[in-house]
Amino acid sequence: MIVKYDYSVDLRSVECFVRVAETLHFGRAAGELHLSQPALSQRVRILERDIGAVLLERDRRGVRLTEAGRAFLPLARAAIAHGERAAESARRAAQGLQGRLRLGFTVIASYTALPRAVQAFRRMCPEVAVDLVEINSLAVEEALDRGEIDLGVLHPPLERPHLRVLPLPAEQLVLALPVGHRLADQPTVTFADLAEEPMLAAPRSVGPVLFDRVIACFRADGVEPRIVQEATPVTTLAGLVAAGAGIGFVTRGVAEATRPGVIFREMIGAPAVPMAAAWATPEPSPASRQFIAFLTQNFIPTANPAR
Repeated sequence: MIVKYDYSVDLRSVECFVRVAETLHFGRAAGELHLSQPALSQRVRILERDIGAVLLERDRRGVRLTEAGRAFLPLARAAIAHGERAAESARRAAQGLQGRLRLGFTVIASYTALPRAVQAFRRMCPEVAVDLVEINSLAVEEALDRGEIDLGVLHPPLERPHLRVLPLPAEQLVLALPVGHRLADQPTVTFADLAEEPMLAAPRSVGPVLFDRVIACFRADGVEPRIVQEATPVTTLAGLVAAGAGIGFVTRGVAEATRPGVIFREMIGAPAVPMAAAWATPEPSPASRQFIAFLTQNFIPTANPAR
């Protein structure tokens, strides 16, 4: 007949056994463990009871390991080491130094300090696996709500006000012109200069607030914009400018990446694209919190407190 044992072993009791086995002295082991000798003896007895075998022989000549104790000792040491590693792993995960960070971001965000920050963060926290997904701002909000990502870098105002937000520095809009355009020689351009120009623009549905602000800038200068084609993302828009399809606005980060056949000019009175980091839970995940702190301290020192 096979006898089945149902027992659990307390790691602190295992540690007590190991210390006695290594010192072969209850009094010395009790001092090292900051326990009274009776408390230590009781823990060892409970451990032996739970295991169902005598591990230590005690008599006037001292303490000796039994055959069962010698068999148990190496595995007991391994169990303690494993428990210590597990505890350390839990602590590091709670601090955001270990685990996984699922980060969603927009195309515009990919032309900011974000890529360099991710690269540097990976070097600082090699035990955090960073998963990256590039999607539009609304899709970032949806992914946060569905729990598909932990942190998103997107463009306020948000359609989901329950999301927590950390404002980041905005990205200034600049004008993209094809090489040889009549405005290319001007260091700065006004909205009045763009009268009758064929404009490329992202659909209003992609960012209605920014779209309306740009249109308002045109109308404030007495100009009705002539939008000839909708284009998104901004990298596609820059390609269409290079192809001579029209002119349009991109962020300064995109302009700094440069593109053959396109030049960029500052626009007087042009708005900026708002940027923010967002998360769905009351508090960001530990890895998200660690990344946010790293991002704001090392790459975006002007970021504001979360609302």
